[in-house]
Amino acid sequence: MNSRSTVGTLEFIGHGNLGSALGMSTYPVIMFVVGSDTFHFNGAVNPELRRGQQISVRYLKQDPDDAKINSLLSLWGDTLAYSLGPLLVFLGLFLTPDIVPLKSKVKIGRWPLVQVLR
Repeated sequence: MNSRSTVGTLEFIGHGNLGSALGMSTYPVIMFVVGSDTFHFNGAVNPELRRGQQISVRYLKQDPDDAKINSLLSLWGDTLAYSLGPLLVFLGLFLTPDIVPLKSKVKIGRWPLVQVLR
């Protein structure tokens, strides 16, 4: 709600090593201006962007250093990744009949935190 939109420019493509298993990664380095200040930030890994391309950017009004490319995946990708992991674990637990039998009730309380009632 406190974010602002502006236009940035792809300055260059950076390279980093995410680990030997994943190999080399590339990411865009985006530059944008707020008032008389210039800011740079790293975009998402492996972009499909060209040098000098204009890119829509969202940043926090009180902290322009916290900026992201204005796209659905860039803005909400971390949230989806962090929420889907636990959701898949809970689905795995509840869909495994040996752990939570069918038609049993689950009580969430103080201690024990989770109880399976038959």
